[in-house]
Amino acid sequence: MNGYGSGMNIEVIDVRRHASKTQIRGALRYDPRELLKVDHPVLPVERDRTIAVYGDSEQTVKEVVEHLRDDGYHAAVLVGGIEEWTKRGLPTEELTQEQPIPGK
Repeated sequence: MNGYGSGMNIEVIDVRRHASKTQIRGALRYDPRELLKVDHPVLPVERDRTIAVYGDSEQTVKEVVEHLRDDGYHAAVLVGGIEEWTKRGLPTEELTQEQPIPGK
């Protein structure tokens, strides 16, 4: 996914426990509890790409970002989450199913 308005090539991960009917277009959805249980998650993302993580709990998002960084991913918090994304008129889509946890 291309980072809209940023010129960056990013992947977006949605770790909301209580998701609405929409998500950021192209986001991969994971249950944060399950993702944090896996010692070495193998995401469908190249390790040199930036991963922007958003969710409905700031603490959970920070934990997921730290967990991914510890495993060698370039992860960061998507500041403002989907609310800010939507305010800026950036693309969203209907909510997709959660992905199975890779490496589990």
